[in-house]
Amino acid sequence: MARRGSETRRLPGQVLVRLTSEQNAAVVSRAQAARVSTATWLRRLIADAVGVERGPVTSRAIPPAIVLEIAHLRVAAGEISDAIYDAAKVVREQGYEDDYAAIRSRLDDVKKIVLELDRLKEKLWPPAA
Repeated sequence: MARRGSETRRLPGQVLVRLTSEQNAAVVSRAQAARVSTATWLRRLIADAVGVERGPVTSRAIPPAIVLEIAHLRVAAGEISDAIYDAAKVVREQGYEDDYAAIRSRLDDVKKIVLELDRLKEKLWPPAA
């Protein structure tokens, strides 16, 4: 399995800081505006405040709108799949085997759609290596 970028450039120290929702939203917003990861943005802020080197930069490109839409469709299809599965389970528990088989075949169709949306999203916006 390919190693992610962060696995090849581990830094020796780390700090866990809990943030309020407002603080987190502000950090995420500013990091996105600077097109860097939140960790890089915070590392820059701390380094500038204490007068030391900023360290490595992890850039974060914003995916195209079509990729975000595909991601939303994938989530919706996953929720539909879950609902169909729950319905199939109830129907089977009530002894309606023929209806269960029909529902299961629809579930398989939705699962194929979910997988295809995953493939399409990765084709348009491959994960970082």
